[in-house]
Amino acid sequence: MVQGWISVPVEKMNVPPMDPMTPGFMHQGLPPGIETFTTAPMWEERTGEKKGLIFKRDEVKKMRIAGYRCSLCNFIELYAKP
Repeated sequence: MVQGWISVPVEKMNVPPMDPMTPGFMHQGLPPGIETFTTAPMWEERTGEKKGLIFKRDEVKKMRIAGYRCSLCNFIELYAKP
């Protein structure tokens, strides 16, 4: 079994701040800027405990997800790791 992780590619529009003094701002518009980064999904579960002084809310435990892939059949098993 080979250990690995799940990563999700996310694209975010990166727009420069609007400034009327920027050269070409009025004639060309804003240049498109797309930033791509990856994020890892997390496992969240309620622990059953209540937290807070005035407003009680359920405590949430977050864990990252790791997986193992069989090198022969490519079967993947996912596990939540603390």
